Amino acid sequence: GTAIPPNQYSKILKLIITFAHSFICLSHSGTPGDGNVLKYIIESKVISGVEPMPESQQTLLDASIEVTDDGQTIMKFTKLMREPGEIEISAGDDNNFLGAYGIDEVLATHTKRQSVVLNLASGVSEEVAIPNKAAWLAHGIMAFLSWGVFVPFAVQASVLRAFLPKGHMWIKLHKAFNCIAYALFILIFIIGVVYTSMEGGSHFVNGHQKMGLAMLIMAFGQILAGVFRPPNPVPGEAKAAIRVAWEVGHRVLGVALLSCGFWQMDSGIGLYATKYSLSESDEKHLSIVYWIWIGVISAVIIFGGVYFKYLKSSGESPVQVAEKKDEKKGVDVTAMESPVGDDSENIQEKDQDV
Repeated sequence: GTAIPPNQYSKILKLIITFAHSFICLSHSGTPGDGNVLKYIIESKVISGVEPMPESQQTLLDASIEVTDDGQTIMKFTKLMREPGEIEISAGDDNNFLGAYGIDEVLATHTKRQSVVLNLASGVSEEVAIPNKAAWLAHGIMAFLSWGVFVPFAVQASVLRAFLPKGHMWIKLHKAFNCIAYALFILIFIIGVVYTSMEGGSHFVNGHQKMGLAMLIMAFGQILAGVFRPPNPVPGEAKAAIRVAWEVGHRVLGVALLSCGFWQMDSGIGLYATKYSLSESDEKHLSIVYWIWIGVISAVIIFGGVYFKYLKSSGESPVQVAEKKDEKKGVDVTAMESPVGDDSENIQEKDQDV
């Protein structure tokens, strides 16, 4: 049998036992006591690939689910060790088992899982680490650097160009940050495709995978449009309609990509936490830190952009504004010093009169 932690009954979904090319899923859906424990064929990680085995193969014995007084849910069953079309459970050798439970009573992605190797002869069991953790961690870190650091820096270089040295400094930074981000993104994409294949998963079936593919295509289009952008007019001439349209499209697609990137990273945190059974508190803390960073870097872009627009409408640069502030401070200091000087002179005159 298998036991689910107290207060987790609403989350119980499945106990999965892996049998090579097919899986056997022992599932319960409903209320305690209904005892709907079945064997399933799992041909893929997509829900459409999960179906109950035919009635002739539903050979589980004494299958039941109960909830103890302390709130622990226990699934019990007896399974034949040798059955046609299924990997034999060996009495004298190691057997690989995978247990998991989900988020509700509908077949879906599990919340927690654990892999164990069990030797029935010796009774020795050993937890098996879920593979490729370092690869998926690298995938996430590079995604954060790409869409959480370099892309926002590229946007800031453009939006806050008035604060940079005059000339082509801003466009050089804009290009450099975007190129680094896209190079990392390609590497991220390759890691995702390769390790999904290695793990026997399906490609571009969930929201995270579909969004990654869409972003890769959109980002390529954004870079291509930047390389072949319409030229700016010479000073004194109005912008051509195609240039105006390009600028609007470039900004809109840039904002869309950045927003998708922010969502994609948050989605990735959830997937990693589920895959490697991170505690809810660890996942929550990681998510909070992530969104604080995104909030700060977004605020710099938004408020910096608004400030830049204000300066542009007033015809002043940040340097001119700073100089005016310094001049104003200088005037204020002079105004404060003048009365003191007058008083000193008056005092001297009084002293002379005395």
